[in-house]
Amino acid sequence: MAGVGMHDLRHFYASALVRVGLNAKVVATRLGHANAAMTLNTYSHLWPDDEDRTRQAIDDLLVPHVPQMRPVKDA
Repeated sequence: MAGVGMHDLRHFYASALVRVGLNAKVVATRLGHANAAMTLNTYSHLWPDDEDRTRQAIDDLLVPHVPQMRPVKDA
């Protein structure tokens, strides 16, 4: 493949590992990095934004156990 170097293949490999949901520690180990911080400094842009997932995780945990708030009806 013309124009594709080892760095490109390494980045593709890291991207594929992140895409399937592996965490930074596992990716760091597979890439031979000294620690996960090195991996995050290099590849953090690949991990998806988890804002919605964190909110959903708490909702899933709490909603079944917390009574739903309902508007007070006028007397």
